[in-house]
Amino acid sequence: MIEIKTGRVIRVLSESKDKTEVLLDIDHPVKKAINYNSLTGKVSVGDMLYLNTTAGSLSLGTGGWHFVIANASCKCLDHMPLGHGMKVRYSPMQVQIPFVEEENKADPDLYNAGLDLRGKLVIFGELHSMLPPACAFLKLYGNGNTKTAYIMTDHAALPICFSDNVSLLKQKGLLDLTITTGNAFGGDKECVNIYTAFQTAASMANAIIVTMGPGISGTGTKYGFSGLELAFYVDLASRYGASCIYIPRISFADKRLRHYGISHHSMTIMSEFLHETVYIALPIVEKKKLKFMFRQIRSAGLPLSIRLSILDGRGVEKAMMVYGLETTSMGRGFKDDPCFFLAIGASCAKGLQLLTVNPVYQK
Repeated sequence: MIEIKTGRVIRVLSESKDKTEVLLDIDHPVKKAINYNSLTGKVSVGDMLYLNTTAGSLSLGTGGWHFVIANASCKCLDHMPLGHGMKVRYSPMQVQIPFVEEENKADPDLYNAGLDLRGKLVIFGELHSMLPPACAFLKLYGNGNTKTAYIMTDHAALPICFSDNVSLLKQKGLLDLTITTGNAFGGDKECVNIYTAFQTAASMANAIIVTMGPGISGTGTKYGFSGLELAFYVDLASRYGASCIYIPRISFADKRLRHYGISHHSMTIMSEFLHETVYIALPIVEKKKLKFMFRQIRSAGLPLSIRLSILDGRGVEKAMMVYGLETTSMGRGFKDDPCFFLAIGASCAKGLQLLTVNPVYQK
């Protein structure tokens, strides 16, 4: 059951085409809310809003904001003239979208043909925060030969406009195309499933990044985490000819033992669920840290399908500086947790080596 409260808008904190953030007069410790304009229309100061306050009351990771269910000042909203698809189906917030599979006119045979990812690079990231450094690295060191598409899956945030990272990357020209698949919505292209999302991305880009949106789920158990979905997508992409990179989640700043070194989530995926060829690059770091990671790998055991290498990932820091990115993960930036970002750099460096256009990576 969801918790619903009402609150009045006393200030608009920020506003874009897709999303409005507001400050509320509300009887609740959390005073801010997010309104998705495509779902509930525009909001203004003085409007009385019906709000989903559940996460705020539970102090969850998504609990820093309430979410607008309806605006009492808005009596009627009309649907779009185009699009017969629905996402978040059979819920009160089901949203109309144009499925690219239906709307495709330029290449009507694309979605009736088999998937072909030969010559494509597909990079998989367990955390949404891996996206900005990866895009910056590919843009800076791709010698103009990389066109990047982002596939956002539906195991975390569903509206892509919730991601400030995506908005920033689009503004800076670091991301050419966004695709939302499953029940995720709001991308440049809307796809029914991951298969057609790959078809769409491959028809428009040569470098594809797959991550969930912000706000992944974890339960403290070995298999109960949303990132597990990526393993099945890695195998799918590899089976259809892509050069696949899986970015290991690495940290030596995280105080939680299960996330120290290579995260237990990454180790679970790497050791038990990757059956097709995939490349994993560890960054060049201090010897004791490398030894620690290799002990983790030896203890878990990796399948023969994994191609493991060690590469210099330091170029990621320059890429982030060049494009003015101040990305954090779990509240930590590059200086706080360099190994997390160096792993992204090493992975993208390996990816550029694998692209058939052979751009030369130079640190």
